[in-house]
Amino acid sequence: MKVGNYSFELKAFKYLESRSEETYCFSAVLYVNGTKLAHCGNDGHGGSTDVRFLPECTEKGRMIETFLRTQPKVKPKGFDLELDFNLEYIVDELVQEIMEERELKKIKNETSKCLVFKDTKGGYYTISWKKITIDKILAKPEGRKILKKTIQTEMSKGNKLINENIPSELLPQKL
Repeated sequence: MKVGNYSFELKAFKYLESRSEETYCFSAVLYVNGTKLAHCGNDGHGGSTDVRFLPECTEKGRMIETFLRTQPKVKPKGFDLELDFNLEYIVDELVQEIMEERELKKIKNETSKCLVFKDTKGGYYTISWKKITIDKILAKPEGRKILKKTIQTEMSKGNKLINENIPSELLPQKL
């Protein structure tokens, strides 16, 4: 994530699903412009994310926080509130990106067995055929027709196809 002249990233990210209740339970190291700045974490019980500067980075961390306070407040979608644009917010956004990437990777692993769609609300769902893989369906002309019709129907509802293993000729041209 880039803000002004600062580029933020998390490294050494560890996630504990079993301890995640209201928030993600994690630990990580926050880097700014490629340099280690702070240790971060959340205990997963709904509390705020801790950002603890390394002792040698306290002054730099405070400078970054001062800069971030000049940024407009953040208005999350679907909520009637504003959040401060601070390091806690940045870490939480980076964690969310990591978790979404992991979820998408799991979902993409399913695409050999079924069609995977992302609905208009951001959720995922699958359409599959009993004990037959997408490759086997693609091998038969009638299977290709079924796939094309199914994809067209689902995408016409505003859903997005996640599969990357479907030939372009089976995808709708424009919706």
